[in-house]
Amino acid sequence: MSYGNQPGGYGPPQGGYGPPGGYGTPPGGGYDPYGYGAPPPRGNNGMAIAALIMGIAGLFVCGVTSIVGIVLGHISLGQIKRTGEEGRGMAIAGLVLSYFGVACWLIVLVIWLVAIGVLAGSATYGY
Repeated sequence: MSYGNQPGGYGPPQGGYGPPGGYGTPPGGGYDPYGYGAPPPRGNNGMAIAALIMGIAGLFVCGVTSIVGIVLGHISLGQIKRTGEEGRGMAIAGLVLSYFGVACWLIVLVIWLVAIGVLAGSATYGY
């Protein structure tokens, strides 16, 4: 038995389909081979950053900037709720520091005024 050239087998393909054609480039350029990708990062609210800075500074400059920090903190919380920006934690920290700064400086002011009053009262009686 010989396995040489056997008659009746399959011959080379006749006609058929050619190699697949290219798709070309879509209008506007190519596509992102990695899918849609991550969404762009949301930015921090600028007023929240300013509220935090004013709250920190208010602890050192007699609470004057703390009042600005309170206003900016409340405005930034409203903006963050409306727009979905980042920075809610900074706004809350700015509010807490600002309220704390105002409270501390008010306590210092009251103690100072009481001390001045006591000294002025004792000086008038000549004790």
